[in-house]
Amino acid sequence: MRVGIVGLGRMGGAFTRNLLRRGYDLYVYDIVRSKVENFEKLGAKGASSPADLASKVDIVLTNVPKAEDVLDVYLGANGIIHGAKPGLIAVETSTTDISSKLRVAGELSSRGIKFIVAMLGLTVPQAERGETPLFVGGPEDVFRDPNVQRLFMDLSSGKIFYMGSIEAAVAFKLITNSIGFAQLVALLEGIEFISKFGVDLEKFLSAARETAAYNYWFEARRDKLMKEDYSAYFPIDFIIKDLMYTLESAKDVTCPLPMTSLAVQLYIMASSKGYGNEDGIALRKLLKELCKK
Repeated sequence: MRVGIVGLGRMGGAFTRNLLRRGYDLYVYDIVRSKVENFEKLGAKGASSPADLASKVDIVLTNVPKAEDVLDVYLGANGIIHGAKPGLIAVETSTTDISSKLRVAGELSSRGIKFIVAMLGLTVPQAERGETPLFVGGPEDVFRDPNVQRLFMDLSSGKIFYMGSIEAAVAFKLITNSIGFAQLVALLEGIEFISKFGVDLEKFLSAARETAAYNYWFEARRDKLMKEDYSAYFPIDFIIKDLMYTLESAKDVTCPLPMTSLAVQLYIMASSKGYGNEDGIALRKLLKELCKK
């Protein structure tokens, strides 16, 4: 089985390293040529375009930043649709809106190309280890394909959830991101509030772990919070992008999301202060300013 990866950013790069370690016959493409060259040194085969890559593989996996990138990678002048060979299976993993994925699915289907989405849980360290939870949507026969199942197993260590439709899988990813990023806002404002009463950060995080306030961020960002290390695991500007996709999708189904709306405004304020390329916990710097006596 030959697998192609289009998009060698943080997650795409992590997938590539994981699959190379597992011995996959791997083809790669990124708009930044140096990224392709780096993976060629590790044993991957470079492609000159998404179309070129699609002509050489059995399964192509895509992970790119924005909806317009998804459309270009699949439907653009050098897109996958123009190079796909009969029987190609495309697996789209980018966090974007629902409508762009449905457009791609429709265009590919008209050419006989199979398409599903596999939305991603957690972050780069899990992807490096092949432990990324996958939330899959699309035709069940494509999901059950033995090659797809093997690839998904190696990406996720078996943490695979079939959500049904493409829309359901993407909506699940968007809203769970929104819940998580709203929880991060609540944690960071709680840290600033309790500091006014002389409770230090380490004591707060340890004690609050035993309460209903405990959530993913307590462990995922504990060390970075303690060190005030704001280097990006997942930058604020990416959080804003994801939350805006959620709100756009909510508008399409007339479902107001007041907590998501409030959270995105705070992240936008942090970005306007110059923190957009820093990790989500850099929102703490904005909250420190707001909490000054």
